[in-house]
Amino acid sequence: PLAPGSASYDAAAKTYTINSAGYNIWYSRDEFHYLWKRMNGDVSLAANVVWPNIDDFHDRKVALVIRDSLDDDSRQIMAAQHGNGMVHISWRAEKTGPMTDISHRAARQPNVAAGEKGPQALHATRIGIEKHGDQFQLYISWQGEPIHPEGGPVTFKTNGPFYVGVGFTSHLPANVLTAKV
Repeated sequence: PLAPGSASYDAAAKTYTINSAGYNIWYSRDEFHYLWKRMNGDVSLAANVVWPNIDDFHDRKVALVIRDSLDDDSRQIMAAQHGNGMVHISWRAEKTGPMTDISHRAARQPNVAAGEKGPQALHATRIGIEKHGDQFQLYISWQGEPIHPEGGPVTFKTNGPFYVGVGFTSHLPANVLTAKV
């Protein structure tokens, strides 16, 4: 990214604050701030996503990412939430290749009868991704309901030990925005 990112952890709230710029995490390479751990085997990762400034640019993305390497064009699979509330699962099958997603894109309309209004009503409160062998499942919780699978699993083969973590991009190359997970 043109502007450096940063992250901090609030132990009392058990929340990471991630500040990042970056043009996208969608095409043949990524620009995002990534907090990661190297792992192997089956994994489950979930996070509550909070946008401190709901009026910031809508295409920013928080992503739960499982990737082969720390290279910006690594093979990877991710569950992501956009700033406009859309949640999806996507992957880059080949190093330097484009990202692909399937119809497991989800967005929620506000429940006006329940008093929901404004952009925050459209956002999942928790997203997740689980890896069982070569099967990856997207999970979503809208506004506090129990987290549940969205769509069917995606087949994606990892190559040996991999990196698991949370990434954030502002989707604006020089503008640093903030997300909390």
